[in-house]
Amino acid sequence: MKHVPHRPFTLAAAALTAAALGLTGCSSEGSGGGGGGEDDGTFTLGFAVGGQPDADWQDLQGDVAQALAEQRGWDFVELSNDNSEATATTNADLFIQEGVDLVMMFNGQPSANPVIAKKYEDAGIPVITFDIAQEGWYFVGVDNAAAGTAGGTALGEVAKAEWDCEVDLVISAEGTSAGQINEWRTGNAREAVAEVCPDIPEDAYVSYEADGNLTTSLQNAPGVFAANPDAENILVVGINDQAVVGALQAATQLGRDDNIMGWGQDGGLITGDNVDPNLAGSVMYFLEGYPAFAFEIADAIAAGDVPEVKDTGDDAAVSVKPCPVSQEEAAEVPSIDERVAALADAEQGTTAYDLFCPAAAG
Repeated sequence: MKHVPHRPFTLAAAALTAAALGLTGCSSEGSGGGGGGEDDGTFTLGFAVGGQPDADWQDLQGDVAQALAEQRGWDFVELSNDNSEATATTNADLFIQEGVDLVMMFNGQPSANPVIAKKYEDAGIPVITFDIAQEGWYFVGVDNAAAGTAGGTALGEVAKAEWDCEVDLVISAEGTSAGQINEWRTGNAREAVAEVCPDIPEDAYVSYEADGNLTTSLQNAPGVFAANPDAENILVVGINDQAVVGALQAATQLGRDDNIMGWGQDGGLITGDNVDPNLAGSVMYFLEGYPAFAFEIADAIAAGDVPEVKDTGDDAAVSVKPCPVSQEEAAEVPSIDERVAALADAEQGTTAYDLFCPAAAG
């Protein structure tokens, strides 16, 4: 049985390989999916990583998925969506041509999903989507509403302890393209801050578009600081760690970082050697470990016991448990590479939350 190398597969490479081979250039030999690949009786999983910049966890999702597929003796085909609508759409065609039995993916450009969904529906291939829902696909994602509330509550408690809730500005680094997910994560965090510190004035809450991206957040945040020149004690919430850290970095560049604290979402920038000193904490999702949750569905499909599709965040097929951690707690969590290695060797059914969340251990 042959397995594909799981590095990102660009649109240009995909187009060239598809033209040259009539398939994908992947070394899997096909399976029993609804597409055009020859069926050799082996279950084949297609996996599309997100391909967003500054998000190592996305490629590492592919590492975890490949290891779990190998445990089961499945074939594995990986492509990268390259954070591009066009590439994600092309990848659907390539997976269908390869004849995969199931697709798992993260797509950070979900406007392409309805078109992609129609392609998979016509091919009879089920899809598991991470964190961004699409009608007809199995949804695997964090409990976004609970995660937003947990992060905002934790940040509010820090502000209460350190500043007695004397807060001049609460910045929301929004990712509006994510729709309801942004409302759950960012909106619930904002509301939770207000619950802990109810005397913060309503006009102290401001928002800007961060698009879930550190670079965009860093570019757009200075306008918020310029519009609020007298704000001293500042809190930041947002759709993910990148959005929050973009605001924190902007504050540092502007010399406004004496009294600023942020609490992220997703945990992507709360571990490692270069954590922003003003990132007080984050809600870790252990994003690299999402495939461990998704394989609950994949195992059932492979066994012929196809589960009911649950395709929204409030009716998830599998709900990932949020794990709020302070920066100090996060420093004790193993590195992302160590977590990936541990997941690959763990007993089937074990998740990253089980292994690494301080709340699970305590």
